[in-house]
Amino acid sequence: MFKKIIIFILLVVYPIISFADNLNEPKPDDMQIVPLAQFENMILTSQHIESSSGGLLINSEDMMFIGLYTQHQFHEPLQYDFPNRYHTIDMLLDVKDGRDQYLGIFKSQSDKPVSGGINTFQAAAVYGYEMIDEPHLSVVLGGGIAVGNFGVKTPDGKNWPIIPVPLARVNYHGDWIDAKFEFLTSPNLSFTIAPKGHVRLTGDVRMDQMRDSRDIIYEVALAYRPYSVQDEMGDFVGVSLGIKNNNYGAFQLGHKDEKESIETHYKAVFVELDVSVLKLTAGYAFDGRSLYRETQKQDLGKGMYMSIQAMYPF
Repeated sequence: MFKKIIIFILLVVYPIISFADNLNEPKPDDMQIVPLAQFENMILTSQHIESSSGGLLINSEDMMFIGLYTQHQFHEPLQYDFPNRYHTIDMLLDVKDGRDQYLGIFKSQSDKPVSGGINTFQAAAVYGYEMIDEPHLSVVLGGGIAVGNFGVKTPDGKNWPIIPVPLARVNYHGDWIDAKFEFLTSPNLSFTIAPKGHVRLTGDVRMDQMRDSRDIIYEVALAYRPYSVQDEMGDFVGVSLGIKNNNYGAFQLGHKDEKESIETHYKAVFVELDVSVLKLTAGYAFDGRSLYRETQKQDLGKGMYMSIQAMYPF
């Protein structure tokens, strides 16, 4: 649990943050309000998972807020009488004041989010200072506190719910590569090679725990974008071919022991069509598995994966 506080947030909202970066840069004092909707459907040999999301992105020059709710439905019965429906709540507030940066983060993944007890949610408040502020390079260092169940016990065996967390952010923007690295208890790296070219290589790599290779969450894609930002309509369309290793969860059962959890992993090769505010993804999923209580594995086989994501800025 110690390494999950922030990486769960990044797994869900980092693609949305990337989308916010690709929106037209808001002018000072301008604010963009972007409703979000997403539907994912994965049909494997022995499991069918549907995920429906709705949320809101608010983006301005010095502030960004993301709130997202997702419902996950497992259509085939789960082992150990685990429930088939789970809920995810993600919230991120990122505020800049000169070189000062403030982050507020809230996350819940459970059949009974928040109401199921401290095992079912995590929250953090973090401060960072921009040590380097150059046109092509930004480095932010800081720290804060997090609240949740991280497996830290008091001498009498009770949960200690508050821990310190470090913050490190590095952003580099060059002619041949754009790269972002963020560390908040766990590392996250994203990059685009040839960001101004028609052919680009994009990547996103995150580490969630260190149990086995499935904890390296990644997505790498080769993209072709026929138009550039200098064209009359801008860089509004692209097609990508990629591969990824991803997961759902881990979902903590409400009012249960902290070890009562379920997580589903899968790999996929996919084709993605990105047309302005609509993104369509379809592919072949394989090597699916469910992980109960972080140790007990169930093979889910292979099958189809698809996703529809829509965002419309006002």
